[in-house]
Amino acid sequence: MLSAIGLNPAGLAMNGIVAAIRSIYHIAGDINTFMDEHIEKMKISENPTISRTGRVLEGAKLGFGIGYTVPITIIALGQLLLGCSRDAAITIGSTAFLSNPIAMTCAAIGAVYYGWNALSEQEKIETIESLRKDLDVGAELIKSIVQFVISKTNEILSSENLKELKKFISDAAQTFGKTLGDVTGAVKDRVVDAYYAAKAVAEDTGLVVKEQAIDAFETVKTAAGDAGSLVKDHSSVAFGTVKTVAVDVSSVVSKRSGDLADTTKSIVTNAIDTAKSISEEASQSIAKKLSNKTPEE
Repeated sequence: MLSAIGLNPAGLAMNGIVAAIRSIYHIAGDINTFMDEHIEKMKISENPTISRTGRVLEGAKLGFGIGYTVPITIIALGQLLLGCSRDAAITIGSTAFLSNPIAMTCAAIGAVYYGWNALSEQEKIETIESLRKDLDVGAELIKSIVQFVISKTNEILSSENLKELKKFISDAAQTFGKTLGDVTGAVKDRVVDAYYAAKAVAEDTGLVVKEQAIDAFETVKTAAGDAGSLVKDHSSVAFGTVKTVAVDVSSVVSKRSGDLADTTKSIVTNAIDTAKSISEEASQSIAKKLSNKTPEE
């Protein structure tokens, strides 16, 4: 039986993870009422994954026969597995993802489904103890709730739904500084995390190099134009200027390319080739104009 000390209107201790849930879900009033409306919104969603996840939550509420203690326990456990804490919720409670309670609940249930069995036995004990204190519910009840969520999710959600559930997990985990692989513990998810992390770095670096290359082209073009205007003064410095700029551009971009993925390196290679081409055209233009000059000039 729940303790009567320090309870909120839902009959749950108003501390720790429950306070975090109130913060990220922006619950100001009765949590019972909120949860009832929340489950209903999920069930009528046009998105099958959301709708079926709502049915899992409703099934847990009705199946245990103790009201909203169960869905709150599920969400609280899921948020812990995602990396949420009261302090984290207060710090990032205004982020875009946290403004979507339905997405957060899908992520939480997904975290229980995929993340619980990824924990070591000691981690499970510590997590249960944390929930037991925050929610004032028994350890065996928590274990039963977890098994119900895993079983019911397997029963109701399709393989495509489960894939989408992982997307919810990934987005939520990132909000708390974790990755999908951190939650699920699956090697393939960690590989996917690494791939996307490397891809993001390569794209960001490639964008910088591309911008640098564009600046380099403009510099070389300008130098070539200036060199052409100096021909009348018999300036041998003109060609040297163009050549130096091209060599410097090639050197800088080549050095940067060593840190890039293969796809990004192609951008750098094109930049170098273009810079060299501009330099050669400029030198040929200068040589041609010099050969056409009369001795008197």
